[in-house]
Parts: sequence; C-alpha cells; structure tokens
Amino acid sequence: DTPQRERAQNSGQKLRLRAKIFCGRHTTSSSSMAEQPEAASATTKKVAVIVGAGSKHDKDGTWAELAPHERWGLGGALSLTFGDAGFHVILMARRAAILDDVAAAIKARGGLATPVVCDVTDDASVKAAFERARAVGPIEVLVYNVAPPFPGGVDFDSLPGVEAIDAAYLVRSFDIGVAGALRCAHQVLPAMVAAGRGSVLLGGATMALRGGKNFGCMSPIKFGLRSLGQTMYQEYAPKGVHVAHVVIDGVIASPNTRLLAQKVPGGLPLQNPQHLAEAFLALHHQPPTTWTHELQLSPNMASIGMRL
Repeated sequence: DTPQRERAQNSGQKLRLRAKIFCGRHTTSSSSMAEQPEAASATTKKVAVIVGAGSKHDKDGTWAELAPHERWGLGGALSLTFGDAGFHVILMARRAAILDDVAAAIKARGGLATPVVCDVTDDASVKAAFERARAVGPIEVLVYNVAPPFPGGVDFDSLPGVEAIDAAYLVRSFDIGVAGALRCAHQVLPAMVAAGRGSVLLGGATMALRGGKNFGCMSPIKFGLRSLGQTMYQEYAPKGVHVAHVVIDGVIASPNTRLLAQKVPGGLPLQNPQHLAEAFLALHHQPPTTWTHELQLSPNMASIGMRL
C-alpha cells in the first residue's frame, strides 16, 4: 500500500506542476489571487465537485482491464485527476454503484473522495447533494460534466434527423444539460463570490459551436450551456470566479466509443480522458489576469470540428 500511495503523491505533484506550466504561472510570487486556493489548503480541505463522475459510455465500469482514467470515461478521469492533485473530490451522479467504484479508485491512490447520489433535474436532490459537499469543506471547483442520454434505440451512428426528434425528449434534455448546470451553479456561486475565488468549469462539445447533420437532438443543449457559461463569465469573473467552457472537439475514449471506433473505416482518433481532465485542472490554476473563458481541445489526427 505504501508504494502505491507514494506513486499517487508523486503523480499529484507532477499534475500540479504541469498545470502551472501549462497556464504560465510557474512562479514563486505569492501575491496573485491564483495562489489563494493552494494557500487555503493549509487550513481547510480543497473541495472539488464533479457532477457527472462517470460516463454514459462507460458500460457501468465493467471493463476493468482498461486504465482507471478511461474505464469510467471523462467523468472518472476528472475525478481521479482532481483527487491526484490534492482535492477532496465530491462525486455526483445518479448511479450509486459507479460513484462507489470511482471513489474506491481515488482512495486506492491515496486520495479523498465522497460519493453523493444526485439528480440534476430535481431541485431538492441538488440542494441536498451540495449540502453534503459543503459539510466537507468550502467548494473551490465545480465541474459540470453532464449530458443527456441518447434518444431511445439510437447510438452514435443512428442519431435521428430533425423530423424524428421528439419534442418532449428535447425539453427533458435541456433540463439535464442546461437547467441542471444552473441548479448546481446556484449552490456554489454565493460562497465563491464571498470568498473572491473559485472555478466553474463546463464540459462542452463541438456541437456547441454549430449544428450538424443528425445532431439536432443534442446540439441545441450544448448551445444553451455555452451561452449560459458566457453569461456567467461576464457576471462573475469581476467578482473573482473563473467560469470556463471547454469544447471537447472529438470523441472521448471509453468502452462504448472504442467499439464505435472499430466500425469507422480507417479508425477514429479517440481523445485521452486523462489529458482532457488535466486541461480542466489547468484552467483552475490560471492566474486571473489571463483567464481562459473558452478552451477547445482537438486531437491532432483529425480536422477541427471533426464530428460535424
């Protein structure tokens, strides 16, 4: 157990250094606001809330042969990465079994994690979940990594055209992908504003930038989340809260997407969830004079906007 803990601690130190270099804040100065979150950890726990701590493409985590950062998709990678960086990670999603498994993986690496079941479409569920999170410590980072499920009976390669989209499905999807983010933001923004620091990081996609053929069932939701993020940045950045929207311009490696890649002639470049998660962590460590509001992450082996 001791060598494993040492490896996890070394991994966390490397992640923090990589985040600083990535954002241009590899500095010894202690006057910047960006230093405050790290300084605060001396007396309080650093808490990061990952909403969507698994993936709808993770096959319930049954592919145990995959690396931990890929086994549960981006949600799992985000949880592990922030855990390695020294945060007490609050894992939120609807599937309790997945949350327990991801929490166990974080603890096996020497980290701290608390699984909390949460339904982002239910006001009472969101309020109760964040009350549990605040009981651990002040929330320093909120990552919203939630997306609606596909319409029933379809997959990546069989998404419906506009005439086949059910309006009720679209309304439900908006409640998950946009209103859910708003509910969660309500729970963290007042305290972040009072503290003058904090990060709200929104997981987006290429379809947030423009619609594409057969993406009508999902693209409007990502458009809405991006718009909400733009508004939040303009309202809260002057108050010390960093709001950033991350455009994931590709297909994230996970159990389901590996199967998809096998169907594509010539293969499909998959994005490494760990590398994506490290970019989210780096955003949190940016100094306030050079905050990124929107970050697009594209694989080098495909054209920009590859999915559209």
